[in-house]
Amino acid sequence: MRGMEKVSNGKKAKLPALPIGNSDWAEVKAGYWSADKTQLISGLLDKKTTVALFTRPRRFGKTFAMNMLQTFFEKAEKSNARLFKDTKVWRNPEHRAEQGKYPVISITFKDAKGGTWELVRACVRRAVAKEFLRHEATFSARRCSSEWKAASKAMRMGTADDETMMASLGILAAALHAHHGERPVILIDEYDSPINYAATHGFGEEALQFFRNFLSGAMKDGKHCRLGVITGILRVAKEGVLSGLNNLKVYSVFDEAFSDCFGFTEDEVRAMLATFGHPERIDEAKDWYDGYLFGKSEIYNPWSLLNYVDDGFKPQPYWTSTSSNDLVTDAISRMTPRRRDELADMFEKGKRKVPCARELGPYGLIQNNPEIIWSLLVHTGYLKPLSVPGETGQAVLAFPNRELRRVFCDDVLEPIKRFPNAGDDLYDILDSLTSGDAEKFRKAVERFLVSSASYFDTAKEDFFHGLLLGLLALGRDTFEISSNREGGDGRPDILMKPRPGVALPGVILELKAPKIPARAPRKRLHALLSSAAKKARKQIDEKRYAAELEAEGIAVLKYGIGFSGKHVALAN
Repeated sequence: MRGMEKVSNGKKAKLPALPIGNSDWAEVKAGYWSADKTQLISGLLDKKTTVALFTRPRRFGKTFAMNMLQTFFEKAEKSNARLFKDTKVWRNPEHRAEQGKYPVISITFKDAKGGTWELVRACVRRAVAKEFLRHEATFSARRCSSEWKAASKAMRMGTADDETMMASLGILAAALHAHHGERPVILIDEYDSPINYAATHGFGEEALQFFRNFLSGAMKDGKHCRLGVITGILRVAKEGVLSGLNNLKVYSVFDEAFSDCFGFTEDEVRAMLATFGHPERIDEAKDWYDGYLFGKSEIYNPWSLLNYVDDGFKPQPYWTSTSSNDLVTDAISRMTPRRRDELADMFEKGKRKVPCARELGPYGLIQNNPEIIWSLLVHTGYLKPLSVPGETGQAVLAFPNRELRRVFCDDVLEPIKRFPNAGDDLYDILDSLTSGDAEKFRKAVERFLVSSASYFDTAKEDFFHGLLLGLLALGRDTFEISSNREGGDGRPDILMKPRPGVALPGVILELKAPKIPARAPRKRLHALLSSAAKKARKQIDEKRYAAELEAEGIAVLKYGIGFSGKHVALAN
């Protein structure tokens, strides 16, 4: 705490310091104000989970918690037991017996970023090499195999090949197990930082393949792992990077277990405010920094609250720009006009019922799913769920507090303005088509035709067919798009099948370009186009074009389209 003193009985008492930016648990415990979060240790021991993944927004104490776990479990020359004697975990004799018993591997990938996979790989190698160096005595021992010694040297010297890199965590765990006679505790902090970065910079597949092998090599089946704890921001499908961990238990913002282990509870905030002489500030603190829901627990943002007290109780947004969220930024850059309007509406009304998933799915689908922005905003802390996503895959989302309403404007709405609007008509065409908004689709196509070259006035049906295929190519990451492929009893002009994991309906388009007499009155033109569109729509049903999609349980939107020059009619 900088420059604050508490007056008691006419005397100024020095207040404890606040641990802003300090993740060294032992140091904080010895000389700073802190909240007792050792129930995390007790919970892990009671549940007997082999590998646990905790996902929380940035700045909610994940790194601090990992350092606490290391301080508790690690076998050290000087016992750390004294630091835990007044904490919750020490109340249980069985838990006390686990203190200082194990070798610990502790790695953070917070800074593992770079413009290419080679640069990210080098950052990962250095992070792992620090642990090989920290456990140098293990690899100097006589009973350490020559293979393990060679791997350790290659990792430390920067000469390790891909195979050694992917096996390095497993090698380190096996060597420590053999040396100490106890399986190590393995702590991996911010596992998804390099993966998120790679996924948004064009080399996600290399990162996924590496980390899939890297993590499973040490923690799969628990052969050389007493306990594994992984932290990150996003809960992604286990079919991706975590597919090798068949013993993994995930605890996200939606789960009740461990919900009070990250961030501050109201009791902890009241105790903190009382310590610093301003218990009356609770309503202001609650208005600005409370309101996150982890499971059913209401949680305060710890980073913002610590800064609020340290700055002399001046409420303002402290959480903004504390670090980057690459996937959120990437999703914003791909956003359709409809999504932009929904986010603006969210800001205006304060809450909204939207598609939201507990699990985000494989990384490829995260980037290509147009509705993923809402789930990303929940998992990264910008919004909170007022209800858990049910079978419909929807939840009511809201702003946690006043701070996040301000941060949402700075981090989400402002970037939207910076991304170019060129091509919005194309996004409108795809977005309105897949949402079932036929009139918006018709207007978007007409706007595009009006703004294009005049030779569209005399174009034939095959030209419109090719034109529409080109426009819809924008959605090829989300849909399998086929043209004149056999379906039902014929060949639909355009069939759009959602890719696996994409929660959107299929779409079938049948096109007609009727012959329109030269200089036909507008009313006659519209009547002929409307008749052609209805004929095309009827053909979809008569020839059962949707049979294949419907057999797979996919809902289907069906459109008959009539074209002439720059005029469009639609029947659905």
